[in-house]
Amino acid sequence: MVETWRGIYPITSFVLEALGRKRDSGGASALSPEERTLLTAVEFWAAAAHGTLQQHLGPRIGESLAAAQQAFSALGAIRVVSLLRVATEELNDQSFRQSEEAVIEQLDERLSRTDDNIDDLIARYAGLIDQSTGNAAAQ
Repeated sequence: MVETWRGIYPITSFVLEALGRKRDSGGASALSPEERTLLTAVEFWAAAAHGTLQQHLGPRIGESLAAAQQAFSALGAIRVVSLLRVATEELNDQSFRQSEEAVIEQLDERLSRTDDNIDDLIARYAGLIDQSTGNAAAQ
């Protein structure tokens, strides 16, 4: 059996803290649409990495999965998007007969083995946001 590392890398932690502080200090309007997308992805990824995905998704699992799918698509995490799509289908398939908890546990396990390098994608997307903000300020 292979041991998987659980946790998030420093860049993901930094982005999570920075965007969380910005949101908390100025409300939802303080974040650009791109920053909200990044925050959605980072919060989801942190929850998956820390084994708290079920709590993170909350009572509106379908909506939360759709938002995460959209965010990871923007980051270019095609394998994670696919895993989220499968989980959504499993939740909506009445013949599948698995509890929400079982589906989320399977999703969590699948995410831990994804080939997408989420931390690099987060850093790249954050860099693009920083560049576009810098370019807009220069004009």
